[in-house]
Formats: sequence, C-alpha cells, structure tokens
Amino acid sequence: MERLRTIFDGMFDGVWLIGSDGRTTYVNEAMAGLLGTTTDSMHGHPITEYLSEEFLATAEGMIGRQPVSSAERVDMRFLRADGADLWTLVAASPIVNADGSYVGSMLNVSDVTGKRAAQNQAMQNQKLEAIGAFAAGISHDFNNLLTSIRGYTELAYAELPEGTIRADLGQVIASADRAQAITSRLLAFTRGQALQPVVVDPGRVLLDMLPMLRSLLSEDIDIVLDVEPGKTWVRIDPVALDQVLVNLAVNAEDAMHDGGTLTIAMDEVDGRPQQALGGGEARPASVRIQVTDSGAGMDETTLTRLFDPFFTTKDLGKGTGLGLSTVYGLIGQSGGTINVESAVGKGSSFTILLPKVAMGSRLPPPAIVDPPEVGIGIVLMVEDEPSVREFARRVLDRAGHTLLTAGNGDEAISVANKWPGEIDVLLTDIVMPGMHGQVLAANLLKVRPDMRVIFMSGYAEDSIPALDRLTAPASFLAKPFSTASLTNAVAREIAAARALAEP
Repeated sequence: MERLRTIFDGMFDGVWLIGSDGRTTYVNEAMAGLLGTTTDSMHGHPITEYLSEEFLATAEGMIGRQPVSSAERVDMRFLRADGADLWTLVAASPIVNADGSYVGSMLNVSDVTGKRAAQNQAMQNQKLEAIGAFAAGISHDFNNLLTSIRGYTELAYAELPEGTIRADLGQVIASADRAQAITSRLLAFTRGQALQPVVVDPGRVLLDMLPMLRSLLSEDIDIVLDVEPGKTWVRIDPVALDQVLVNLAVNAEDAMHDGGTLTIAMDEVDGRPQQALGGGEARPASVRIQVTDSGAGMDETTLTRLFDPFFTTKDLGKGTGLGLSTVYGLIGQSGGTINVESAVGKGSSFTILLPKVAMGSRLPPPAIVDPPEVGIGIVLMVEDEPSVREFARRVLDRAGHTLLTAGNGDEAISVANKWPGEIDVLLTDIVMPGMHGQVLAANLLKVRPDMRVIFMSGYAEDSIPALDRLTAPASFLAKPFSTASLTNAVAREIAAARALAEP
C-alpha cells in the first residue's frame, strides 16, 4: 500500500478511495489540493459531504451501482473549502477482494473547471450572437414602422394651426423619438450602433468622468479610482466609453443597497500569441479596466443572462434591461471584450480589455462641412415598405424634386432604364427582398457613374458591409428619419454633385 501511496501522491489528477459505505479511506495530495483541504481532514468523511446539492443523487447512484458494474464516468461539481466551484470528470472503478466481493471504489478525479468555463463562455457567446441577430432584425422592422409613424405625424403636425390637436401630435412625435432611443440601444447590443472612434487616453477619460460619477451615485457609495493618465491609449468612441462606465456604475449602485465601495482600476495586459497546441487564443496587448463593487453579487443563473437584452433583476417598471447589453455591444464593437466575475454576497467585478494603440495612430479631426445649399433634382427612390415610400415621396415632392419610385431592385433598374434624362440621386433602402441596395447601386453606377447614392436603413451604418466598395461615394440615412433629415440629405448630395460638375 505504501508503494501505491507513493505513486498516487505523484499524480496530477486526484485519486480518491472510498469504502462500500461511500466514506473516504484515502485521498492523494492532488485531490486534497483540488478541494482546498488536507488529506487527514478528509479521512472517514463521505464523498457526498464535498458535493454541491444537485449532484448528491448522481454520486449516490454511482456508488450504488459500483458493486455490480464496471468502470463509469460522470460529471460532478464539488465545492472547495473556500466555496468556489470545482467541476470534475470522475472515473469510478470498483475494488474487489480475491473472492470477487466489493469492498469499495477508486475514483480518478480530473479538474475540468477551466475547460467547462471555456465551453460555457463559447455557448454564451453563441447565444448572445443569436440574440443580437434577432434584436437587429427587430430593430430594423421597428425603425421602418417608426419612420411611418413619426413621418406622417410630422406631416399632419405641419398642416395644423396651434391648438390641442397639434399639441397632441407633438406628443406622438416625442414618443416616437423615445422609441427610437430604445432601438438605438438594441443596435448597440448587436454591435451595429454608429460610432466615431478616436485615439484617447482612457486614464484621462476615467479621471474626467469622476465628478459625474460622484454626482450620479448616492452619497453612501465611496468611489476609488486607481488610474494613471498619459501612459497608454486605445481607439474608441469617447462617448461610448462614457456610456459604458455610467451603465456599469449605475448597475453597481443597484447592487449596493446599503452603500459600499465602487473601485475603478486600470492597468496594461501583455499580448498573448496564438498557441500552437491549443493553449489559448491570441490576444493583443490590451488596456484593462476593472469596475468592482462590494454589493450583493449574483448567482450563476443571473450571470448566464446578464448581457441579454431586456433581462433585469429590478422590479417591474424600474429598468429596461438594456444597460448591460448596451455595454456588451459597445465594447465588442470597439474591438474589446468584457467579462464578469461574481458570487452571492461577494460583489461583482467587470473586466474590460481594449486593444492598445500607438499614440501616433491618432486620426486628424473631421473637416467641418458647411450646410448644403438646397437644390432641385431628379431622385430615384427605392423602398419596399409602401408606407415609408409614400412618406418619403410626399416629403421630397414638397421640396420640389422630381420623384421616380420603385418597390424593389429589379423595378428600380426598369424605371432607370426607361428614364431618358439624368438621375441626380439614388435613394435606396439596403435590406430588400431580392436585390439588396448595395447590388442595385453598383449596377446603376455602371451606366450612370455621376449619380449620387444615399443608403437608408433601420440597421446602423457600421453593421452594413460593402458600402466602401462602390465606385462612387455614398452617404447613409438612418431610419427613422424626419422630414428635415431626409430633405437635407438629398439636398446635400445634389449640391455635391453639381459642385463637381462645375468647371
């Protein structure tokens, strides 16, 4: 037996010997280490004493089958002495005497906690991507409806004199704008929100945010800021980073019912190359921002749904459930990652990793463009939603433009081929049955290279591929749009086209 002990103690996996009653007769050092205890303290205790409650029946069934079965493997979750989970793969083999009578079992216990966490993360990412695709589709359809609701209301509002009815229509427009804000947050989750990233010093952003956070959070919450500006840079939309920090701070406040401490720390993380034998994914050198609270913490069920849109632990009417999903989308769209660690009663810690960039990669500020002069032109408008098409037609007709309309790409090509004169602007939806807007624009530009293009969509511009592959410049008009934004977009393209045509 001493020889066996020497062999077992040299093994990396846990070895656990139990008697026919399920009580421990021997464990090696590795097994005791996995559970965060000692070999002596485990002697004589049943295996079920170290299991999480939901696996008690699994262990009892396995032990009960051992006298009449061969080896078997089962997944089990043990609880370490510090309360942490220990996910394992347990291979159980019966131990019998020379006469074949069962005297106990040998359990070979492999720690699969890290592997399981990686699998769970992969499943969570797949789930969030699926939810994101669904949310993007809902946002697109909803933005089409909002375009009609807001647009026709705006047309009626403009025709009425001051009075109660006009004021009521103003409330409808305001409500449509609030609805648009919700779809914008959904688009942020789907990583489809239009961002304007620049190279910024995240330490400076965090320091500048401190006064706002102090005024935003209750007085019984202490804010500890551990950052050093001027050391590193990331490429991100500063407004998006502000939005992320505010959402995380408000979420932390909700978790600290009786006050507490919110700690925001920043440091750098070295890059990690792709490992040849599956030792981990490649990761660039990053800036790490950690937002940690001393609040109530979260259980595993809450953690698995934390970034889902509309998931909230708040009472009905006290939260939309879009705050953390917005954070997830903004960080992902900025090329970063966000993870959370939490346990009930132990607070929560959100870790954001953003790729580092060189200070020299700062882009010049965008040029200031003067507002366009209004011009009258020929507009080919392509929109598969009849209510949106009719609204846009009425708006542009009132502005004095000549309108050619079509409900899909094939119809638009037919209309363009029959039109004998020039077409100044193609105003087209992107996502349409049959031919998408990008393909339509590319086909028409082959025969009308001077035509300007405006894409419109309920999706965000950054989420739409191939806009930069056209042979002519294209602009983007997000739905829902107002009468002013539509007329200005068309006037801007007509003015630009005529400026290029002038000698």
